[in-house]
Amino acid sequence: MGPAVPRQAKGFNLNTIGWSTFVIFGAGFVGEILGGTLADRLRAKGYGTNVVMRSLLGASSVIVTAGLVGVTIVGDPIAAVVLLSVVLFFLRWVGLFWAVPATLGGRTNAGVLGGAMNLSGNIAGFVTPIAVGFIVGATGGYTGALLYFVGSAIIMGAAVLALDYSRRLPV
Repeated sequence: MGPAVPRQAKGFNLNTIGWSTFVIFGAGFVGEILGGTLADRLRAKGYGTNVVMRSLLGASSVIVTAGLVGVTIVGDPIAAVVLLSVVLFFLRWVGLFWAVPATLGGRTNAGVLGGAMNLSGNIAGFVTPIAVGFIVGATGGYTGALLYFVGSAIIMGAAVLALDYSRRLPV
């Protein structure tokens, strides 16, 4: 027998994990569509860009943070799937971020801002799995890794509230 593998599970078998993943990512798909639709409707009603972006993205970061904290606390697998579905719904809601380059950069700088956002996302895309691997390897559980994501959500919340969406960035 090989060495013991540290793990923390909620009692899922492979079939249950497949359906749970489908539900979680399905919620994310719905969240992305509804987030954009709501933003468009609020803008059409005359709400300013700062109000729309800060309220939708700020609320998203609060709900994502609370949901991830909840996942670290609950022991029930169904509750964990529900919380992760809510988290991904509001995390995909943040697809609104792709409106930021055009909003802040206009025609002349939208590509540069979009490229910078993409670069940042790609850096996080390879740093995060490494960090999570170190955390899980060091602790033998996923709570620390979930708290890493909680910290990321808090940083996201601070960033979306600090941006002034009503002014273009200087050229």
